[in-house]
Amino acid sequence: MILKSGEQKRRQDEATIEQFKYDNHSEESLQGTGNLYLTTQRLILERTLEGKTVTVFEFPLKAVSQVSRKGLLRKALSLEVPINQVSSKETDFSSKKGLAHLTIKVDDPKGYFGEIAFRSRRSSTSRLGG
Repeated sequence: MILKSGEQKRRQDEATIEQFKYDNHSEESLQGTGNLYLTTQRLILERTLEGKTVTVFEFPLKAVSQVSRKGLLRKALSLEVPINQVSSKETDFSSKKGLAHLTIKVDDPKGYFGEIAFRSRRSSTSRLGG
């Protein structure tokens, strides 16, 4: 991961993208396990493929429209972000419309939730059920 000017890394964990969905379409190429990075400006997922680190997707935190954490046992983070704000080498989303819905399994969803809610400055919720 290469930091942009003025950007700082806040968190780094192994995570599983359980769902990446938009417009009733599941983007399976962006799902799976990788290294999740939370910076002061972006959320980034990278994977190592054939010895090379590849950015699977990234988006600016200011684009997050909703963030929540789900469950006490599942340890999942749920995000909504305009799909055209998601950058990916797999798919060009720049002309797409609507929201991407992501469910990310990570060991400390509460920590990610707090940081993303603060940095996105959006109304956020925390759901502990299910």
